[in-house]
Amino acid sequence: MDVVFEYAKQLKRYMKRFGLHNVDIAHLAKTNSNVISGILKGEKGAVLKTLEGISNIFGLRYFEFGNPDYPIPSSETIPENTKQRIAYRKKEGIPEEITYTQSDINERIRQVLANYNLGSEFLAEEIAVSILEKYGESYSVSEIIDRFKKTFRENIEKTDRKHTTRKGRGPKPVYYRLVKVNK
Repeated sequence: MDVVFEYAKQLKRYMKRFGLHNVDIAHLAKTNSNVISGILKGEKGAVLKTLEGISNIFGLRYFEFGNPDYPIPSSETIPENTKQRIAYRKKEGIPEEITYTQSDINERIRQVLANYNLGSEFLAEEIAVSILEKYGESYSVSEIIDRFKKTFRENIEKTDRKHTTRKGRGPKPVYYRLVKVNK
């Protein structure tokens, strides 16, 4: 039997036992869900660091986790952060997979920005809210800012002005300015 499929079988066994899903394993092992999906499908191998990260979720070392004869730890002996994630998953239920294609978010930002004049200042949060209101699509502020920095870097610049009236902890949002209009 191929070692990749053996490992995937072992991981599925643990996931089923503890009620965890790909996204939970990825979160706890500090990797992305594509890596975990690839492992589970037997399409991707993993580096030792990832294997150790997955094993640590259950309080084990990679060689213990990979041994099908090694007993699965009890719910009491697994690490606290894993217990918390199990409780979270029980409360939230099966995760809903949401994928965004960059072209969708880019197009929505482009459509919203068409309503702004050259030199207009705005918050990334305002763009996210406009997209949600007009198109019913939800993007996080960090996704919007990421697109500002990448796709729209020639069109939008970050200003030094902060939104100081916002209440709460953490850094105050920064305004952005439209410096070039897309045609």
